[in-house]
Amino acid sequence: MNKRTKLITSAVLFLLITTLALAALNTSDIANAQTPYNTPTADAAGRIIYVVQPGEFCSQIQERTGVPISEIIRLNGLTEACEVFGGDEIVIGMVEVTPLPATPTATIPPGQITPTLTPMPGLAEICVVLFHDMDGNGMRTEGEDFLYGGEVSINDRLGNVSLTGTTVAGSPDIVDPYCFTDLPVGTYNISIAIPDDFNPTTVTNYPLEVRAGESATIDFGAQLASQPGVEVVSDTVRRVPILGIVGLIILLAGVGLGVYMWRSNKTE
Repeated sequence: MNKRTKLITSAVLFLLITTLALAALNTSDIANAQTPYNTPTADAAGRIIYVVQPGEFCSQIQERTGVPISEIIRLNGLTEACEVFGGDEIVIGMVEVTPLPATPTATIPPGQITPTLTPMPGLAEICVVLFHDMDGNGMRTEGEDFLYGGEVSINDRLGNVSLTGTTVAGSPDIVDPYCFTDLPVGTYNISIAIPDDFNPTTVTNYPLEVRAGESATIDFGAQLASQPGVEVVSDTVRRVPILGIVGLIILLAGVGLGVYMWRSNKTE
């Protein structure tokens, strides 16, 4: 093989190798660009978990998974800043889990199986109490029971939650307060309408921010509008000065009339 043939052969081999390398790179780029995000399989609780990559933000997670940032915040009880860090396992969705049918050959008797409730991520609870504030100090003390008939309303700042309920009566030792459960995290306004014949001894509106997994209890106080014996004492105290003044006027008028009659008789 002469020198010219070797040069031609080398050039052809170089062009062939370059062409194959470029084709491989283009194929890899196209595959990477067209590879869709595969949603992970839900776990046993029905949660779809996403592992945050280093340096990844919520906006990038939204673009990659299609889950809105507001939903990521709600499901994970995050602040509005939606701060996540590399390696965090966050929930990006919930699916309904169908329980497996019970097998007739279970080794554990059904009576010995105690179900465990798993709270939904990002939920909270607000309980409301209306107590009989007998001493009127605005604080629930020993011996002051719950009152029935307080009409409670709860609304969130975004206008997505609007609920109502009625307070319960009884001893705090044996009666649970009225609670609003499965509330999304956020800021709420709790207000109460006091029953007839009672006056409020505390505020009737209360703003409250709850976080994931929290359970908050709000106490509202009310006292009977009329207390036995108070009005009688007040009337007595009010009437005694009035009767004394009227009596004094009559007495002075009598003395004046007597002096006038005495002078008239002396003149004659």
